[in-house]
Amino acid sequence: MKRLVVIDDEQLVLDAIQRQFRSTRKDWDSHYFQRGEDALAFMAEHPTDVVMTDLNMAPMDGEAVLKAVQERSPGTVRLMLTGAAGVKSTLPAALLAHQSFSKPCNPLELRKAIERAFRTRLTLGTDQMRELAGSLGSLPSVPEIYTRLTRVMNDPDAGLNEVAAIIEEDAAISTKLIQLVNSSMFAVAQRVDSVRDAASYLGMNLVKMLVLSAEVHQRFSAAASQPGFSLEREQAHGSLVANIARELTDDRELADRFFLAGLLHDVGRVVLASVGVGDEVSSGDEAVLHASVGAYLLTLWGIPLSVVDAVGHHHDPATAEPDSFGVVTAVHVADVLAHELQPERDGATKAMDADHLQRIGVLGRLEEWRAIARRFDVANEANGAEGAEAA
Repeated sequence: MKRLVVIDDEQLVLDAIQRQFRSTRKDWDSHYFQRGEDALAFMAEHPTDVVMTDLNMAPMDGEAVLKAVQERSPGTVRLMLTGAAGVKSTLPAALLAHQSFSKPCNPLELRKAIERAFRTRLTLGTDQMRELAGSLGSLPSVPEIYTRLTRVMNDPDAGLNEVAAIIEEDAAISTKLIQLVNSSMFAVAQRVDSVRDAASYLGMNLVKMLVLSAEVHQRFSAAASQPGFSLEREQAHGSLVANIARELTDDRELADRFFLAGLLHDVGRVVLASVGVGDEVSSGDEAVLHASVGAYLLTLWGIPLSVVDAVGHHHDPATAEPDSFGVVTAVHVADVLAHELQPERDGATKAMDADHLQRIGVLGRLEEWRAIARRFDVANEANGAEGAEAA
């Protein structure tokens, strides 16, 4: 049974949460604690899928609890509840959580988040995943530059100079960022030659996403030595999927999430190649291995659960989004359309889940979305030709 641990030093709050989750008793093994120390002692003896803790507690606060869970059980999904507090005071703990909620929070939204977290853990809990984690040796830590950018960008007093200074500490990532912003992907009016100008043009949030993608590929650069595997080809495909996905919504906040999920949707392929493991399906009902691997890694890194869902289910969107069009379905559509334009990438044709698109009422937009994909592909081809000519 799925196990949930809830921690809050106010008994009235714990009682209220317990009442909200009363109907889940047959499906969830829920445990409630007023002290972080007691919860951690329980979790040491009882493997836990999801932990949800209040931030402002004593003597052990939520930040200390989340840090301990991250160190002792990195695969446990970490959720945080917090009352009114300044951004700076909550940020260190927020960076340790997969998702944060402000009190009072919508009970339905909280329940949905926990159900999504359970689903993520179910995907990650196979013997095959545990075996792969062992083959990686020590699990990769959260990319440093991405973490530092997240911290500084949540500081209202920080600006472009601080963001640029962090990125410029890594010459390879700085070069990659400038290369990307000058590509036809972003259609800049004039050449950008500095990280600061790149951040100014693209916006700091988009820059952070591109940095995360670059750090991931740099981290697993050993994959480049695998026969038939090309990091450059993987990055180009991720960029194409990200750009297509971003165009499938008019909502700016959703568009950023679609873009990040598109960039990272195949990160598991890079991880597998770096350890020489083949990408295959274990059974007819199981997700493709690289999708599960990618979701596993991003869960450990505390990437938002909506993005983890998209990475883990971009081949089976109906599993994660049975009734709606969201980040998972957007990345699925973008990935299939990108494969239609790049059939030589891995020699396999990806199947569009037309039944799912029909069920949620968006199948009629497919040709419109194909036209969007073709525009990006033409732009990429033109950019590639310019690069070859310059060389």
